[in-house]
Amino acid sequence: MKNLLIATIALTFSVGVFADCNDPKNSHEIQQCLSSEITSLKKDLNATYAKLYKQTDAKQELDNAQKAWLKYKDLQCGDFTVADAGYSSGQVAYDLACQAELIEQRISFLKNQLN
Repeated sequence: MKNLLIATIALTFSVGVFADCNDPKNSHEIQQCLSSEITSLKKDLNATYAKLYKQTDAKQELDNAQKAWLKYKDLQCGDFTVADAGYSSGQVAYDLACQAELIEQRISFLKNQLN
């Protein structure tokens, strides 16, 4: 599992999750970079969701889907990975990278639903 964590973090670095953090020096800097990226992604997610919410007639269904997706993200990135690998600074970075990836996917999905 440790190799999977290292590979995932390395892959995350290579695909640009660290848009403003090109050379993090330690796990603390990695976590700060990922946290900043997640903050930015959440703003984009919220704006995209709000735009789609205004546009759709299926507001309740969209709201239910978003709540289910948020629960999925939390379970997939936090609970599952921590239970599997245990808590460590590398695990925190993996959790944050997981969240960033899923948020990016959700933004893309929601944007595709816009007319």
